[in-house]
Amino acid sequence: MKKVDLHMHSKYSDGSCTVIELLKKANQEKLSIISITDHDIISAYEELTDKEILSNFDGHIISGCECKSVYNQIPIEILGYGFDIEMFSKSFILKKKDLKEIQTEYLEYLKKIAKKIGLIFNQEITIDDNFIYASDCLERELKRYPENSEILKRNNIFIETNFYRDCQSNKSSIFYIDETKNFPKPEEVINEIHVAGGLAFLAHPFLYPFKNQKEEIENIVKKYNIDGVECYYSLFNEKETNYEKSIDF
Repeated sequence: MKKVDLHMHSKYSDGSCTVIELLKKANQEKLSIISITDHDIISAYEELTDKEILSNFDGHIISGCECKSVYNQIPIEILGYGFDIEMFSKSFILKKKDLKEIQTEYLEYLKKIAKKIGLIFNQEITIDDNFIYASDCLERELKRYPENSEILKRNNIFIETNFYRDCQSNKSSIFYIDETKNFPKPEEVINEIHVAGGLAFLAHPFLYPFKNQKEEIENIVKKYNIDGVECYYSLFNEKETNYEKSIDF
Protein backbone atom coordinates (compact mmCIF):
# COMPACT_ATOMS: atom_id res chain seq x y z
CA MET A 1 0.00 0.00 0.00
CA LYS A 2 1.30 3.44 -0.94
CA LYS A 3 1.77 6.03 1.79
CA VAL A 4 0.63 9.53 0.86
CA ASP A 5 0.35 12.95 2.49
CA LEU A 6 -1.56 15.51 0.46
CA HIS A 7 -1.84 18.21 3.11
CA MET A 8 1.42 19.67 4.37
CA HIS A 9 2.73 23.20 4.87
CA SER A 10 6.19 24.69 4.56
CA LYS A 11 7.65 27.83 6.08
CA TYR A 12 6.11 29.77 3.21
CA SER A 13 2.88 29.72 5.21
CA ASP A 14 2.38 28.23 8.68
CA GLY A 15 4.65 25.18 8.52
CA SER A 16 7.80 24.69 10.56
CA CYS A 17 9.98 23.13 7.83
CA THR A 18 11.67 24.44 4.72
CA VAL A 19 10.81 22.78 1.42
CA ILE A 20 14.00 20.71 1.53
CA GLU A 21 13.27 19.60 5.10
CA LEU A 22 9.74 18.53 4.08
CA LEU A 23 11.10 16.49 1.19
CA LYS A 24 13.69 14.79 3.40
CA LYS A 25 11.08 13.96 6.05
CA ALA A 26 8.74 12.59 3.37
CA ASN A 27 11.55 10.36 2.13
CA GLN A 28 12.34 9.17 5.65
CA GLU A 29 8.67 8.28 6.12
CA LYS A 30 8.79 6.45 2.77
CA LEU A 31 5.89 8.43 1.35
CA SER A 32 5.10 7.70 -2.28
CA ILE A 33 3.01 10.77 -3.10
CA ILE A 34 2.95 14.20 -1.45
CA SER A 35 1.54 17.66 -2.03
CA ILE A 36 2.78 20.86 -0.40
CA THR A 37 -0.40 22.85 0.19
CA ASP A 38 0.71 26.17 1.64
CA HIS A 39 -1.97 28.74 2.38
CA ASP A 40 -2.77 30.99 -0.60
CA ILE A 41 0.75 30.74 -2.01
CA ILE A 42 2.69 28.35 -4.24
CA SER A 43 6.26 29.57 -3.68
CA ALA A 44 7.34 26.05 -2.68
CA TYR A 45 6.92 25.00 -6.30
CA GLU A 46 9.34 27.68 -7.45
CA GLU A 47 11.97 25.88 -5.35
CA LEU A 48 10.94 22.53 -6.78
CA THR A 49 12.05 23.59 -10.26
CA ASP A 50 15.59 23.12 -8.90
CA LYS A 51 16.58 19.51 -9.64
CA GLU A 52 19.02 19.44 -6.73
CA ILE A 53 16.24 20.33 -4.28
CA LEU A 54 13.83 17.92 -5.98
CA SER A 55 16.34 15.09 -5.61
CA ASN A 56 15.66 15.00 -1.86
CA PHE A 57 12.40 13.12 -2.51
CA ASP A 58 12.08 9.89 -4.49
CA GLY A 59 8.30 9.87 -4.86
CA HIS A 60 5.74 11.84 -6.87
CA ILE A 61 4.77 15.43 -6.06
CA ILE A 62 1.29 16.75 -6.91
CA SER A 63 0.93 20.52 -7.16
CA GLY A 64 -1.20 21.89 -4.33
CA CYS A 65 -2.46 24.94 -2.48
CA GLU A 66 -4.88 25.57 0.39
CA CYS A 67 -6.95 28.59 -0.60
CA LYS A 68 -9.02 30.64 1.78
CA SER A 69 -12.57 31.64 0.88
CA VAL A 70 -15.69 32.79 2.71
CA TYR A 71 -18.92 30.80 2.91
CA ASN A 72 -21.93 32.39 4.67
CA GLN A 73 -19.55 34.79 6.45
CA ILE A 74 -17.43 31.91 7.73
CA PRO A 75 -13.85 31.46 6.45
CA ILE A 76 -13.29 28.02 4.91
CA GLU A 77 -10.42 26.53 2.92
CA ILE A 78 -10.41 24.87 -0.48
CA LEU A 79 -7.57 22.51 -1.38
CA GLY A 80 -6.47 22.67 -5.01
CA TYR A 81 -4.55 19.73 -6.51
CA GLY A 82 -2.92 18.86 -9.81
CA PHE A 83 -3.21 22.31 -11.38
CA ASP A 84 -0.81 23.79 -13.90
CA ILE A 85 1.50 25.82 -11.68
CA GLU A 86 2.28 28.58 -14.16
CA MET A 87 -1.38 29.01 -15.12
CA PHE A 88 -2.54 28.99 -11.51
CA SER A 89 0.04 31.57 -10.44
CA LYS A 90 -1.17 33.95 -13.16
CA SER A 91 -4.91 33.49 -12.70
CA PHE A 92 -5.31 33.20 -8.96
CA ILE A 93 -7.36 35.99 -7.36
CA LEU A 94 -5.00 36.80 -4.48
CA LYS A 95 -1.35 37.65 -5.00
CA LYS A 96 1.40 37.38 -2.40
CA LYS A 97 1.69 41.17 -2.04
CA ASP A 98 -2.04 41.55 -1.39
CA LEU A 99 -2.00 38.77 1.18
CA LYS A 100 0.92 40.30 3.02
CA GLU A 101 -0.87 43.64 3.19
CA ILE A 102 -4.04 41.98 4.49
CA GLN A 103 -2.18 39.97 7.13
CA THR A 104 -0.18 43.01 8.24
CA GLU A 105 -3.46 44.85 8.82
CA TYR A 106 -4.83 41.86 10.74
CA LEU A 107 -1.70 41.57 12.87
CA GLU A 108 -1.87 45.20 13.94
CA TYR A 109 -5.46 44.68 15.08
CA LEU A 110 -4.63 41.47 16.96
CA LYS A 111 -1.68 43.17 18.67
CA LYS A 112 -3.96 46.01 19.74
CA ILE A 113 -6.39 43.58 21.41
CA ALA A 114 -3.58 41.54 22.95
CA LYS A 115 -2.09 44.67 24.48
CA LYS A 116 -5.52 45.75 25.76
CA ILE A 117 -5.99 42.58 27.81
CA GLY A 118 -2.42 42.61 29.12
CA LEU A 119 -0.79 39.81 27.13
CA ILE A 120 2.99 39.77 27.05
CA PHE A 121 4.61 39.88 23.60
CA ASN A 122 7.14 41.75 21.51
CA GLN A 123 5.08 44.56 20.03
CA GLU A 124 7.56 44.92 17.16
CA ILE A 125 6.68 41.56 15.60
CA THR A 126 5.77 41.74 11.92
CA ILE A 127 4.69 39.40 9.15
CA ASP A 128 7.71 37.35 8.07
CA ASP A 129 9.19 37.97 4.61
CA ASN A 130 8.45 34.35 3.71
CA PHE A 131 4.83 35.02 4.65
CA ILE A 132 3.12 33.93 7.84
CA TYR A 133 -0.52 34.47 8.75
CA ALA A 134 -1.17 37.12 11.41
CA SER A 135 -2.83 34.65 13.78
CA ASP A 136 0.08 32.24 13.48
CA CYS A 137 2.59 35.05 13.98
CA LEU A 138 0.93 36.25 17.21
CA GLU A 139 0.29 32.73 18.51
CA ARG A 140 3.97 31.81 18.17
CA GLU A 141 4.94 34.97 20.02
CA LEU A 142 2.41 34.51 22.84
CA LYS A 143 3.66 30.97 23.47
CA ARG A 144 7.10 32.35 24.29
CA TYR A 145 5.75 33.68 27.59
CA PRO A 146 4.20 31.13 30.02
CA GLU A 147 2.45 33.97 31.86
CA ASN A 148 0.10 34.43 28.88
CA SER A 149 -1.66 31.15 29.65
CA GLU A 150 -3.09 32.56 32.87
CA ILE A 151 -3.95 35.92 31.26
CA LEU A 152 -5.89 34.17 28.48
CA LYS A 153 -7.70 31.99 31.01
CA ARG A 154 -8.59 35.03 33.10
CA ASN A 155 -10.20 36.57 30.00
CA ASN A 156 -12.09 33.34 29.15
CA ILE A 157 -10.00 32.77 26.04
CA PHE A 158 -9.19 29.11 25.40
CA ILE A 159 -7.03 27.95 22.50
CA GLU A 160 -7.84 24.29 21.88
CA THR A 161 -7.03 23.97 18.17
CA ASN A 162 -5.09 27.08 17.21
CA PHE A 163 -5.35 30.84 17.57
CA TYR A 164 -6.96 31.27 14.17
CA ARG A 165 -9.76 28.73 14.70
CA ASP A 166 -10.48 29.55 18.33
CA CYS A 167 -9.97 33.32 18.29
CA GLN A 168 -9.56 35.17 15.01
CA SER A 169 -12.35 33.36 13.12
CA ASN A 170 -14.56 32.88 16.19
CA LYS A 171 -17.36 35.46 16.24
CA SER A 172 -17.69 35.24 20.04
CA SER A 173 -13.99 36.03 20.58
CA ILE A 174 -12.57 39.47 21.35
CA PHE A 175 -9.98 38.73 18.64
CA TYR A 176 -12.58 38.08 15.91
CA ILE A 177 -11.86 39.61 12.50
CA ASP A 178 -14.46 39.76 9.74
CA GLU A 179 -12.57 38.48 6.69
CA THR A 180 -15.49 38.52 4.26
CA LYS A 181 -14.31 41.63 2.43
CA ASN A 182 -10.79 40.31 1.82
CA PHE A 183 -11.31 36.77 0.56
CA PRO A 184 -13.21 35.31 -2.41
CA LYS A 185 -16.31 33.15 -2.50
CA PRO A 186 -15.90 29.36 -2.77
CA GLU A 187 -17.11 29.30 -6.37
CA GLU A 188 -14.44 31.81 -7.37
CA VAL A 189 -11.64 29.75 -5.82
CA ILE A 190 -12.98 26.49 -7.24
CA ASN A 191 -13.27 28.04 -10.68
CA GLU A 192 -9.66 29.29 -10.54
CA ILE A 193 -8.47 25.79 -9.67
CA HIS A 194 -10.52 24.18 -12.44
CA VAL A 195 -9.41 26.71 -15.05
CA ALA A 196 -5.80 25.79 -14.21
CA GLY A 197 -6.65 22.13 -14.78
CA GLY A 198 -6.84 21.08 -11.13
CA LEU A 199 -9.29 19.46 -8.72
CA ALA A 200 -10.88 21.25 -5.75
CA PHE A 201 -11.53 19.68 -2.34
CA LEU A 202 -13.10 21.08 0.82
CA ALA A 203 -10.38 21.06 3.48
CA HIS A 204 -10.99 19.59 6.98
CA PRO A 205 -14.82 20.15 6.96
CA PHE A 206 -15.40 19.48 10.66
CA LEU A 207 -13.10 22.29 11.77
CA TYR A 208 -15.51 25.03 10.75
CA PRO A 209 -17.89 26.55 13.34
CA PHE A 210 -21.11 25.60 11.55
CA LYS A 211 -24.18 25.28 13.78
CA ASN A 212 -25.12 22.11 11.92
CA GLN A 213 -21.86 20.76 10.51
CA LYS A 214 -23.18 17.85 8.45
CA GLU A 215 -25.94 19.95 6.92
CA GLU A 216 -23.56 22.76 5.93
CA ILE A 217 -20.96 20.34 4.56
CA GLU A 218 -23.63 18.74 2.37
CA ASN A 219 -24.84 22.19 1.28
CA ILE A 220 -21.32 23.10 0.14
CA VAL A 221 -21.00 19.82 -1.77
CA LYS A 222 -24.37 20.33 -3.48
CA LYS A 223 -24.04 24.06 -4.15
CA TYR A 224 -20.55 24.22 -5.61
CA ASN A 225 -18.76 22.34 -8.35
CA ILE A 226 -16.40 20.77 -5.84
CA ASP A 227 -14.59 17.50 -6.53
CA GLY A 228 -14.29 16.07 -3.03
CA VAL A 229 -13.71 16.59 0.68
CA GLU A 230 -10.74 15.89 2.95
CA CYS A 231 -11.61 12.71 4.87
CA TYR A 232 -8.50 12.10 6.95
CA TYR A 233 -7.29 14.80 9.31
CA SER A 234 -5.40 14.60 12.60
CA LEU A 235 -8.27 16.17 14.60
CA PHE A 236 -11.04 14.01 13.10
CA ASN A 237 -12.41 11.02 14.96
CA GLU A 238 -13.34 7.77 13.20
CA LYS A 239 -17.04 8.70 13.02
CA GLU A 240 -16.28 12.00 11.28
CA THR A 241 -13.89 10.35 8.82
CA ASN A 242 -16.43 7.68 7.94
CA TYR A 243 -19.09 10.31 7.39
CA GLU A 244 -16.81 12.20 4.99
CA LYS A 245 -16.09 8.99 3.09
CA SER A 246 -19.83 8.34 2.71
CA ILE A 247 -20.64 11.64 0.97
CA ASP A 248 -21.99 11.15 -2.54
CA PHE A 249 -20.66 13.46 -5.29
